[in-house]
Amino acid sequence: MKLLENGVLLDPEGDAPEPGSLLVDGDRIVARLGPGDPGPEHAERVDLSGVRIAPGFLDLHDHGELIFADPGDLRDALVRAAASSLRHGTTGFLATTVAWPPERLRDFVTQFGSIMTQWSEAGAEPLGLHLEGPWINGEAAGAQPSDGIRAFDPSEGEDLLARGGGLIRMVTLAPEVEGSDALLDALRRRGVVASLGHSVAGEAEIDRAADRGMTHVTHLFNAMGPIHQREPGVPGRVLTDDRLSCDLICDGVHVHPRMVRLAARAVTDRLVLITDRIEPPERARAEGFGSGPVRDDGKALRLADGRLAGSTLRLDRAIRNACAFGAASLLEAVAACTVRPARVLGIEAERGTLRPGSRADLAILDETGDVAETWVGGQRVWSAQPG
Repeated sequence: MKLLENGVLLDPEGDAPEPGSLLVDGDRIVARLGPGDPGPEHAERVDLSGVRIAPGFLDLHDHGELIFADPGDLRDALVRAAASSLRHGTTGFLATTVAWPPERLRDFVTQFGSIMTQWSEAGAEPLGLHLEGPWINGEAAGAQPSDGIRAFDPSEGEDLLARGGGLIRMVTLAPEVEGSDALLDALRRRGVVASLGHSVAGEAEIDRAADRGMTHVTHLFNAMGPIHQREPGVPGRVLTDDRLSCDLICDGVHVHPRMVRLAARAVTDRLVLITDRIEPPERARAEGFGSGPVRDDGKALRLADGRLAGSTLRLDRAIRNACAFGAASLLEAVAACTVRPARVLGIEAERGTLRPGSRADLAILDETGDVAETWVGGQRVWSAQPG
């Protein structure tokens, strides 16, 4: 039993940061204690000296280097992603694909499922798969590889969902694509989050999709056309639908800081921060992931023609950005990376909070907002201080 004492609790379900301690037994938080409560005498004491304790961050959209890995290299790529995430306070993430042709997507899902049956790494945990496509609109493809974009084929879809064995947790789709009704029905039956993205859908199509179980929106404002005062487009439509949570890339490049503020005011506690991070190995930069070479301009990744191709963002930076942009308080920004993504996936009883009974996955933040330590399952697994 450990007592993480003399900290400031960043409870994403609370009204304000407050001094306190966490009592951890095994891999669980078992109690929250006030500043005057000494806790059990036999507990191992970890003095946090006034630094802040947040739940571990959860990323719904992380490509990393996974989309460049051959099936035989996928496990090593996942292990590296799990380890590197810890430095930024992320303790769980959805491994995210792109719009691949049927054979490659099938092989990736199969290999991922095989790896996860034996997963025992100490890093951040892959919480499942996010299929970003292939059932999206080519008119809003962004950097998605065009040769994989297609209509929904129920036989392919059922095969993929079966191969995923419950590990497919989210699918980004365009509700105007042929077969989308059948896709939405299949996702609802299996409890998979249906998320609108890479879409130019009209109001009626979005309404129909929400009625059929679509609950989320992928990278708000990106790959979905603009807002106009007489034509709200996809962004204006989804910002005004209380049935839909929205995620957003808060790097100041994909979305202008003032638009981040607009989204935070419109969506409030349904706004989630993601990275959409892409980390191509050097060998892969020349070929990209199906849309040509990618380059890092110091702020984001771009294709040769200048189109954005993913971010270099991490969630700890997204939190600092949201605060700096005036879009959120620190507690609101933490909530957008913890309890809110947990709610999207339906796992808030297990992750993303400081509730007694939840996993002791924690991000310890210093006075500047940098991650000082990351804990997974009640164990300190990364520290900025050597030793």
